[in-house]
Amino acid sequence: MSATTLPIEAAPPPVTIHYRLATDADGPAIGALFRAAAYGDLGVDWIATRVGGWWLLADLGGEIVGAIQFCLGQPYGFLGDCVVRPDQRARETDGTGRFNKPGEVTLTLYAVALKLLKDAGSQVALGVTNKPGMKRLLARYGGQPIGDVTLFGKGLRP
Repeated sequence: MSATTLPIEAAPPPVTIHYRLATDADGPAIGALFRAAAYGDLGVDWIATRVGGWWLLADLGGEIVGAIQFCLGQPYGFLGDCVVRPDQRARETDGTGRFNKPGEVTLTLYAVALKLLKDAGSQVALGVTNKPGMKRLLARYGGQPIGDVTLFGKGLRP
């Protein structure tokens, strides 16, 4: 029996997630992310909407895998929806799982968005969550409940 040499393929290089501000051209990709995440968007027209400057994106090799909406303001800033593609949820940077905990994409989106608010002079960041894990995380970093709220959504398109 003779020795056989098998070719060994090199592992692909790790792909880094880049965080960047959205441009208006990213609207359809954000809409696709909402659909991939099975996250309701109240019928938004993502093709017509201008998202530039209002969303922070997690970009993995040219594909949007996470997004958080933010609105700069003084004295209040606002953090809106944070949506992460299901295969990127509850994952460490190296791809390993984080059982029942927010993953690196979510944590980084929140951290960068909060820094943007602070750098713009916001004294208070307002936002809404009903997820127990996010409530614990936000409390750990100084977030405080501000009382019972009623959420509403109202279509404003003609």
